[in-house]
Amino acid sequence: MALRGGIKRGAGSLAAVPIIIGIVIVVNLLALAFFVRFDVTDNSIYSLSAASKAVARDIDDRVVVKLYFTRDLPPPYNAHARYLKDQLYEYRAFSGGRLQFEFIDPIAEEREEEAQRAGVFPVQVNAYEKDKIELKKVYMGVVFLYEDKKEVIPIVQSTRNLEYEISSAITKITSDKLPRIAILQGHGEASAQDQLQVGIQALGKLYQASPFALRPGSMIPDGISTLLICGPTDSISRWDQYAIDQFIMHGGKVAVFYDPVQVDIANQSAVPQTSNWPEFLKHYGIRFKDGLVLDTRNSRIAVMQQQGFIRFQNIVDFPFLPQAFAFNQDLLIGKDLQGVDFPFVSPFDSTLADSMGCATQSICWSSEMSGVRRPPYYLSPMQEFKREEFQEPFQILGSTIQCAFNSAFPDGPPADSGVDLASLPAHKAKGDPSRLVAVGDAEFCLDQQITRNPANAAIFQNIVDWLTQEEGLITIRSRDVVSRPLDTVSDGGKQAIKYANIFGPPLLVVALGLIRWQARRRAKRG
Repeated sequence: MALRGGIKRGAGSLAAVPIIIGIVIVVNLLALAFFVRFDVTDNSIYSLSAASKAVARDIDDRVVVKLYFTRDLPPPYNAHARYLKDQLYEYRAFSGGRLQFEFIDPIAEEREEEAQRAGVFPVQVNAYEKDKIELKKVYMGVVFLYEDKKEVIPIVQSTRNLEYEISSAITKITSDKLPRIAILQGHGEASAQDQLQVGIQALGKLYQASPFALRPGSMIPDGISTLLICGPTDSISRWDQYAIDQFIMHGGKVAVFYDPVQVDIANQSAVPQTSNWPEFLKHYGIRFKDGLVLDTRNSRIAVMQQQGFIRFQNIVDFPFLPQAFAFNQDLLIGKDLQGVDFPFVSPFDSTLADSMGCATQSICWSSEMSGVRRPPYYLSPMQEFKREEFQEPFQILGSTIQCAFNSAFPDGPPADSGVDLASLPAHKAKGDPSRLVAVGDAEFCLDQQITRNPANAAIFQNIVDWLTQEEGLITIRSRDVVSRPLDTVSDGGKQAIKYANIFGPPLLVVALGLIRWQARRRAKRG
């Protein structure tokens, strides 16, 4: 009887095999027709965002993606290749097949010359082979082709922001015309060539960004959609004021990154700026409070100290270098961002814009343990900061302003400008709705800060995207720029996290095994 029962169970198992195979085939056929992915990670970083899906759907003709990747890449680069392949399958699905891609091993297929002509060059990486670490020549680049246009990612070193890179490349080559961004020069602003190169290069993925200087009689060209004013220190002439004013009146978007306090960290001193920019900016609701923000959540600074004959470097907290963790999640500029550095920032005062009937939204704030240091300033990192200096929480570090402004020149262009007024475009006294962004710090977007902190690069690009209303890609760029420092966790909490990561997975497997074993024992008894 036992033998007969065993035979019946075996026959039943064999009969189930074709049923299981049939189910697998049906599921795969359905998967070809309906693309579905379940992603339970924070921010769904392994699935395309809605913005990227829209980019894929908007492809109107064939886009070819050539992935020049060496086979058998060593870790972690092999995982990057798999991630990239998975992402491109999604792009292809949402593009309706108009995006096509192919993997090419330039070395194995003898196509190195083709790869290098396309802009992908070999790099040397460490590879563990034959029980030793060796340098290996590999290719890890991507080329996007559309009609006669080409965009290249020369090397994929990590998956950070890879989705943004892909969507930006597709958008750039499939767009008929890219928006123009002007970086104002000529009033002591940060140099576009020397201090803003990294930011301009990043903007180049989606915009035509270039320096721009005003001349008497010249206006800001109609083709420019956004003007960036970064750290002016010299006064602005009446004519330049008028040109910017009329740009805003015609709906032009402006970002103002202004330092109300001029800081000399080498001499540990600071003085208020003396230019006429603050008075001009008040016409558009932009006003900053006197003082510099102090925050207990801040970046650290290296200080050289001497003890006897020994000089050593000490890393100390410096409250004059606030780090923003509190962002307005209702505003896309700061969505999902944390840990943006704002060195020597002055708080934004929203009361002026509010009194003008403008709509303001704070981008981010200082922490609950922050305050404002007012003049005279003393900037020594080794000074004692008293607790009562951190009793003015949640200072506004940056804000947006949306308004249909009145012109700062209600009677027309300045008569003393020395310009033939008859040759100018018609004056506009009441403006079209416009968008402005104001931050009381110009250093946060300079090359040094952007290179050091990815969150600074992200917020700089997000501001430009929001101003030019290219808001969809903000959600892509910000998804993996998240800081979760363990210094906010107690020592006991850190130990708990450490041991949970070490022992948690194996204990979970053992627990599941015991549960299954008990279930089988009960089944046999029954």
